[in-house]
Amino acid sequence: MKELSLFEELFQTVEGKTEKLSGMLSRAALDVPSLKYETRVPQLEYMCLIMENMVLTKKPRARIYAGFQKLSRAVDPVLERFFQMAEFCEGVTIFGEQDKALPKHDGVAYVALPPGHKLTREWFLVVQAPTMKQMMVAYDMDGFGKLEVEENRSFKGVKSIHPAVVDRAALLLEELVKSSSLKV
Repeated sequence: MKELSLFEELFQTVEGKTEKLSGMLSRAALDVPSLKYETRVPQLEYMCLIMENMVLTKKPRARIYAGFQKLSRAVDPVLERFFQMAEFCEGVTIFGEQDKALPKHDGVAYVALPPGHKLTREWFLVVQAPTMKQMMVAYDMDGFGKLEVEENRSFKGVKSIHPAVVDRAALLLEELVKSSSLKV
């Protein structure tokens, strides 16, 4: 499988200094066209929830790419939201190290990443549609199993709605899918 790091490919393409995001994030803090950040798991969950809810509300004909580091991290209610998106989207592809079998669903493809692949250290969500382009990618600076509480892991990342950045992310992931024989 081709090696890829969305974080390495995209972080420097977004201008600005890195902001520290902590505590309860405001919607206004995330409603910027691009943002470089350092944060923890709860803030990333909230950022993704906002993006997922926008997709569920607006129902664009989108291609969705999500990376959970490990497939076992794609749990309910998150997985249920992705199943709902698959009902009207052009397709949903979920990436992660295969540490758990996930339920099959029409419109959802899983890509098992080999242990040690760069994307197993990244959490990402890319929404590519003619009417909606948004993405976030975050690099896990701690890694799984290093902290007593996994939700305390630190991440550095970028969020963008710029079409060139989102399209680049989608293209890189689509190329990885095409080069992979690891769909499960």
